Formats: sequence, C-alpha cells, structure tokens
Amino acid sequence: MKKRFLFVILIALSLLCFIQINDTEARGMFPVNMNIVPTAETLGKGGFGFSSGMYPYTVDKDTIQPMGLDMGGFFKERHNVNVRSDIWIIPTRMTYGLSDRLDFTFGGTYTTGDTEKTLADYYEVGDEDKKRVYPQTVLDGVMGIKYNIQRAAEKKPALAFGGELQMGYTVDDVLVDETLEDSFPFMAALIYMSGSYDLNMISIHGGLGMFLSSKSIQSNSRFELPVQVGVEIPFNGFAVVVDFASYKPYSGVGLKSIVSGGIRYDITPSATLNASFASVGGFTVGLAIGGHKSEAPISTPSAPSLF
Repeated sequence: MKKRFLFVILIALSLLCFIQINDTEARGMFPVNMNIVPTAETLGKGGFGFSSGMYPYTVDKDTIQPMGLDMGGFFKERHNVNVRSDIWIIPTRMTYGLSDRLDFTFGGTYTTGDTEKTLADYYEVGDEDKKRVYPQTVLDGVMGIKYNIQRAAEKKPALAFGGELQMGYTVDDVLVDETLEDSFPFMAALIYMSGSYDLNMISIHGGLGMFLSSKSIQSNSRFELPVQVGVEIPFNGFAVVVDFASYKPYSGVGLKSIVSGGIRYDITPSATLNASFASVGGFTVGLAIGGHKSEAPISTPSAPSLF
C-alpha cells in the first residue's frame, strides 16, 4: 500500500512539473545515471562519478526439516537452522570515463547490522534451546563497464550496453549453505541494454537486462530479467527525476519493484548532484563531473544565428 501511495505521489509530481515547464528552459549535463538506474549516456573522457546510498533488508527463515551441516569438514550433523538478517545495504560506486564513449565502474556493497545463522540443539542433547549463533558477512566487490554505441541526436535516441561482475558473500536466504563459520559465497553477472530519448521538455530512459547468480545452482531461481524505466523533467538549474527498477541486485540480495524519486541539481554545466528516496526505504546520492566528449549530444534545438 505504501509503495502504491508513493508511486501515485511521484506520478502526480511529474505531471505537475510537466504542465508548468516550457521548452525555453535550459537543461544541464545529460544524466549518466538517474536515481537507481543507468542511462545510455557516458561521462566523457576524464569524467568522474560517485554514488552511494542505504537500503533496508530483513529476512527471518527457519528450516522446514533438519539439514545436514558440515561440522569442521570431518562429519555432518542434522540440525534445525534459523537464518536472520536485519541490515542496511550500502552500495558505493565510483565511475571513470576512459574515453568519450566508455565508462569504467568499480566499488562494493557493504552492510551494517546483523546477519546470523543459529543452530538449534547444537550439542545434540535433545534440547532445541541449546543454540549456537554464527555471525555471517554480507558484502561484495563490483566491476563494470558501459559503452555508448549511439549518440543522442535529433529524432534519434542514445543507446548503450553495459555489464557488471559481482563477487562476495551474501545472505543464505534459502538455507542451502552447509557450512557454519563462512557466509554464503556467490558470483554474479549483470548485462543490460539502455536507451535515452530527449523530447526537449521531458526525457525518457529505459532498459532491459539479464542477471545470473551462482546461487541458482543450489537454490531457488536466481535468474532475473531486470526492467528499468525513468523520466527526467528539466528546469533551469535542476531536474525532477522519477525512475523504476523491477530488480536491483546488491551483495546477492535482490531488491524488487523499486520506485525512486528525487532531484538532480546542476552545480555547473558539466557537474550534477543527485538526491533521491526509494519506495523500499532508504536513499541514494550521487555526484557526476563530465569529461571531454568529441561530439556533444543534441538535447535542445539551437537558436538561428544572426551572422
């Protein structure tokens, strides 16, 4: 219900802004990232971007029946297991423009809070209250690229493809990890295609991707087809930004159906600051400084010259 209410508010705000804006207002740097989804634009050679945020995640699951656990690599014992996670996910990304069309991204996803695996009747004396708790680590490292294959031009959208490689430890949310001390290791890849189209008074962005995680080998489906869409409404010096992602993976944890709304402020013609709030809770902030581009995108029609 809260998500639906937030979505309605964001749409209403977008429509209000659309009614009030006129096409004589200038826009700043074309966005390389919205709030939570990438666009088809790149930073340019030497450009720099930084983004971070915080999102809540909670899970509390018990095994339906006792599972065999590896006790130090020597033998297995069957125990009832509980996995509980009450954390804040903190994704941090830094992006650098290797060329006017190619961006390189690196960073990681950290967490604050507690993730624990609890074994009931650890000493096998028939008392389920005799428990042992094992803290678990949830984090990852990320590397990725985005390549612009088509510049934005009159009646022509910008197009790009990109990908990310993620590796780390995640929440054992379906209780398939048979080890005790270690968290659940994973490796995942995300590839996507995105497009951006400028209508002068409003810009629209969309994309489709594919996400595959090594967790799919042992657990429930970890294959997703993320869909993303966003709207940018520029004013003089800032823009209202609303976007949606059907699936966003952080540290092996998939956040679904995220609606995000916020403001992008143009610090200079080549530098922007983003701030937004998400329907799942939490926020995102980002800074982008554009680099050199051999071919500037066409975003607004030029006035005729008098000379």
